[in-house]
Amino acid sequence: MKRILILLAMLMLMRIMPVYSKGSGAQTPKEAHVPIIMYHSLMAKKTNDWNIFPDEFERDMKYLSENGYETVFISDLIRFVYEGAPLPDKPVVLTFDDGYYNNYTNVMPLLEKYDKKMVLSVIGSSSDHWTKHPEEKDERYGHLTWPQISEMVATERVELANHTQNLHKKEGGRKGCRRKDGEDYGAYEKMLMKDLEALQTRIEEVSGKRPQCFTYPFGSYCTTTDEVLRKMGFKVTLSCASGVNILLVGDKDALWKMKRNNRTPERSVEKILTELATR
Repeated sequence: MKRILILLAMLMLMRIMPVYSKGSGAQTPKEAHVPIIMYHSLMAKKTNDWNIFPDEFERDMKYLSENGYETVFISDLIRFVYEGAPLPDKPVVLTFDDGYYNNYTNVMPLLEKYDKKMVLSVIGSSSDHWTKHPEEKDERYGHLTWPQISEMVATERVELANHTQNLHKKEGGRKGCRRKDGEDYGAYEKMLMKDLEALQTRIEEVSGKRPQCFTYPFGSYCTTTDEVLRKMGFKVTLSCASGVNILLVGDKDALWKMKRNNRTPERSVEKILTELATR
């Protein structure tokens, strides 16, 4: 009788235990492990340390498809955390920073070919300039025009994130959107809100949606930055720290400073995901 009672107790315990196994790739309804890949420029000619070739990106897409990964938007992560909406068993987020023109010419065709999605973090002032001077378009350094961004969003393969209107630079003692040493809080808050709201408004005009995601320029931030972002209604921020994001339903703080893994010519998606799986 004692053995039977022990066996029944073990069976009941197995029924209530989570069904998550790190190695199996299975996800519980309340927990998700989400890697984010960070891309920048995609060109056939190498121009900097972050530029990768189109055929390298295609190999990444093939690897994801062949190994059961499904691309998701940041809004999908928000719904998971805030509402418990389901995610795929193996979700992955592809992010492209800065809004380069070559994302339009070289990335979009491959997203279509492999049925993938991406999150595009645009710099408002750069897109403003190239919209006024479309004749200057160049895959090496050009940025997307607003009509091109609108076209990309219309495919439903692109979700937009705020990367500041005009703070993606290092000057005057400020790095990106970070508060300067000794800067008055009120002045900083006013400056940052004005800059970000300008881009929020423009993106909403172009896409019909206000971004809920903010991407720190250069990965630089401070406590004051996040205070302002929360006041403005942002729900997600993207950093440049590497690793896997562990999300739990109801844990809204897990969406802040989300980790991303920089895809360089030396680190393919296969290598990145393999490394992350062993951590």
